[in-house]
Amino acid sequence: MRYIRFLKTPRVVTEKGTSKRQISCLITITSDLGDSFLPYDVEMAAEVLSPPPSEEVLLWRNLQWKAGMRSLPVTFPLATNCKTSSLRIRVGYGSKSKHDDYKKLSENGACGVVSAWSPEFTPSLAAGEAEKLVGRRFELSEDHVVNIYEETGESIARHLWDAGITLSCHIGRLLDCDSPKSKPLLPSGRPALLRVLELGAGCGMVGIAIAQTVAKAQVLLTDLLEAREIVECNIKHASPAQGSTLKFEKLDWDDELPLDLRTFSSCLNLVVAADCTYNPDSSPALVQTLKRLVNVSPEAVVAIAMKMRHASEEIFFDLMSEAGFLETTTLDFPLPGDIEAGEEVVYLHVYRYSPSG
Repeated sequence: MRYIRFLKTPRVVTEKGTSKRQISCLITITSDLGDSFLPYDVEMAAEVLSPPPSEEVLLWRNLQWKAGMRSLPVTFPLATNCKTSSLRIRVGYGSKSKHDDYKKLSENGACGVVSAWSPEFTPSLAAGEAEKLVGRRFELSEDHVVNIYEETGESIARHLWDAGITLSCHIGRLLDCDSPKSKPLLPSGRPALLRVLELGAGCGMVGIAIAQTVAKAQVLLTDLLEAREIVECNIKHASPAQGSTLKFEKLDWDDELPLDLRTFSSCLNLVVAADCTYNPDSSPALVQTLKRLVNVSPEAVVAIAMKMRHASEEIFFDLMSEAGFLETTTLDFPLPGDIEAGEEVVYLHVYRYSPSG
């Protein structure tokens, strides 16, 4: 899966020697880690959108990304007397799209490129510039779209990764115990009040997706303090289902559980984590934190989504087994590939605590 990113977020500039103004930004298309660029040609649409809620397309143009590119400038002329209070830029595959559809991205022959929405910016300001964020929008169901911002900088703690997006786009079905097509995470059925804790939440997409698709769910997003700002930004843009709540709490895996978090964890049904095993040095602390949680809530289901990036991640499985976790289910989700679907796979490993084996 590839991601359109803003190297320079949209801003209003004036051409040298003239009074002509234009909207300018610089994009790239990379992997989730930003360590490789899209290696083939693809045609995309760039659009200037009016303010929400309508977000009508005011200006548009076609873009051509060529194999071997590392960046691509995007510009639009802007009328001097533009009265619009705010604008937004969308760059993505296809035109007039309100959100991305994970299923379509995953189809063979599909582009597999995740669209980018800029934050709003004000063209009336001489140096109007969008905040250094990029928005992602995914359809979770016919009634729910998740709107998540990630930073344009290099901090891996405040970016979206493949496994998190994949789990988010499937989590509603995985928690739908009444659907004959579902493979539910909670084999004993969903409780009247679902209590979920997400570890290493990053931007918070998985937990937010649960809160938006499941009624009467209490969802606690946890991560280091550096993630608080982006998570709370995304909580503000979320639309939880009826009776559902979202909250962020700081949690360092090297520390004991804080008292308020222990209280919340006393009746946990589900612990989720995505893209948290890429650094094998952090796996002992992650497993120790999981054990602290199940010591408080022994019946909690633990679901870990991951895309194996290197063999050293295997240590996580050994540590889980030694800690008394029994793997009950493994689900696989083929990712959109550069040539065809399934070149890479996200695996969801589901555990129950069973210290006696």
